[in-house]
Amino acid sequence: MIKREIYLAKTNKNSFRLDADFTEDTVGFAIESFLSVLSFPRLRFSIKPFSRRQERWLGADARLDGYLKSFKPFYMQFKRPSAYPDISTAKVIADREKLRLPVSPHTLYFELRKKREQHYDYQHNVLYRLRKRLLSAGVGDAAYVCPLFLERSAYRFHVHMSGLMLWPIFWRSSPWELEEILISSTSGEIKFDQVPVLREHISIPPHSIVSDAKHSYSFTEGGSDLCFHSPLALPDVGTSLTSFLAKVAGTVQDDHGFISINDAGRRLRELFAAEDNAENGFLLPESMRANDNGLEAWLYWGDYLRQEFGIEQFALVRW
Repeated sequence: MIKREIYLAKTNKNSFRLDADFTEDTVGFAIESFLSVLSFPRLRFSIKPFSRRQERWLGADARLDGYLKSFKPFYMQFKRPSAYPDISTAKVIADREKLRLPVSPHTLYFELRKKREQHYDYQHNVLYRLRKRLLSAGVGDAAYVCPLFLERSAYRFHVHMSGLMLWPIFWRSSPWELEEILISSTSGEIKFDQVPVLREHISIPPHSIVSDAKHSYSFTEGGSDLCFHSPLALPDVGTSLTSFLAKVAGTVQDDHGFISINDAGRRLRELFAAEDNAENGFLLPESMRANDNGLEAWLYWGDYLRQEFGIEQFALVRW
């Protein structure tokens, strides 16, 4: 991992906190852009945002019965990091030191989102329940995704450097060997670790239900030694974004984890409809339960999660 200089701005006498100079939407846009390069040349597979707002790529009315064969949903909640240096007296640093977790030279972290008045639950709990339902059904996954750097320029820099490191012969026609990153028709393996920038993000699955939003996750600049501020050390919970995506994708040649377009409506109700807000599920809006067009209901579900909770629905699509 390439060492990065981080310039600290003192925000108060105790913290020395520095916030990233980009938004959560910037993180989502960057990742969405790089996932788009994985499409099979004949568009047999692709990884796409899966919501009604994406009608332009799905088609005018999103009726894709003749084009979309099946899909595998997964969810990402993009976060932007903040940081404290090891000399800070902030609680994030103090908690990590109590647990003997590394804090030098800096600790990155993000806070949980507060609940709006109209929401029945916290964003964190919705993401947790999404993941629990998906894993129990063997379909997809859900996690927070956060960059391991604080400056927008780092996105551009690491794209450039990733290309150079994979370009041992300067006159090669392409800085990245496309066969190393495309959804392969032979092995069915996607080498996410070869896609620039993706490996510069940490993926953190929500590990438990919370009763308030006064918590945060912290980690090193290398994306290791995860801590939940309780405090609680979670050494085996966080992983790289590349590992998360590889687990979600699996082997694309078999049907494991894919939802048939003909079965989409029933599977949506099975996965996410619940009569109450019990731990194993949550309310799927009635309009989506009653929608006869299963694919359209999934797209509206993606819109709902994004608008209400800031959770992005993606899908590995088999065309």
